[in-house]
Order: sequence, then C-alpha cells, then structure tokens
Amino acid sequence: MSNTDFLRRSEAFILPPGFTQGRIFTFRVGDYSGQAEVDGWNPDTREAVEICQSESDGTPKPGQKRKLASDVLKLVFLTEQGLITKGRVIVTSEELYTWLHQSGSWLSAACRHYKIPVELKRQDKKRVRKRIRNLINSARRENS
Repeated sequence: MSNTDFLRRSEAFILPPGFTQGRIFTFRVGDYSGQAEVDGWNPDTREAVEICQSESDGTPKPGQKRKLASDVLKLVFLTEQGLITKGRVIVTSEELYTWLHQSGSWLSAACRHYKIPVELKRQDKKRVRKRIRNLINSARRENS
C-alpha cells in the first residue's frame, strides 16, 4: 500500500457518520475554472470536512500551520461560492489544536468569523499514529 493510500484509508476512520470520502467540486471565477477536492462530504447537509493529519512534538511546525490555513481557506472559498453550506476541519494533533485555540492568531479569528470549527480527533491506534508521524517526517526530509 502506498503512503497516499495509507493516509486516505486512515482519513476514512476519522470521518463523521454520514460523510463519504472525497468529493471534487468544479468552480468558475470569471473566465477561470478549476476544481477543489474535500476529504469528506455529506450530501444531505452539504457540509464538507477537511482532515489535517499531523503529529507534533511540542510546537507545531510552520508547514502544519500552513496546511491548516489552506484547509480553512478552501472551506471558506467553497462556502462563498455556494458549493457547500458549511465546513469544518478535523485535526489529529493535540499540539496544533491547542496552538490554534490559544495563540490569538489571525487563523483562529478567521475560523470564528467564517464559522469554520476546528475539532480534535486523535487516531485510535498507536501504530497508525506512529506510521503517520514517520510518513510526515520522511516527507519533510525529502523536501529539505
């Protein structure tokens, strides 16, 4: 199983009941058209979920904060386009969750303003958390 397949399978266990994994939206802004994929979608409520899987030892890394900001921005954009009625982000890192809610950052203010809740849901199995941490660390080494 590839790393991407593993991460997608682990996301499936995090999705709330009633959500299907992966949904691609097509949008148009002026003469530009594009697509955006969300991690989870509930067709009945038209709610989208983004899952931010990360593990931290201490303070979250800048890349983890950027990933969270990107997920929030995507949900704001899709809401503004009328493609979803609401969105939420689920994070797996207690450190990232705590940073967002206690830092006084612009991102925390934006989540409140646009009503994008950020929830914490830890992976159930230590083995899964360890593999995700190893995958993330490996990706960091490849990008540096």
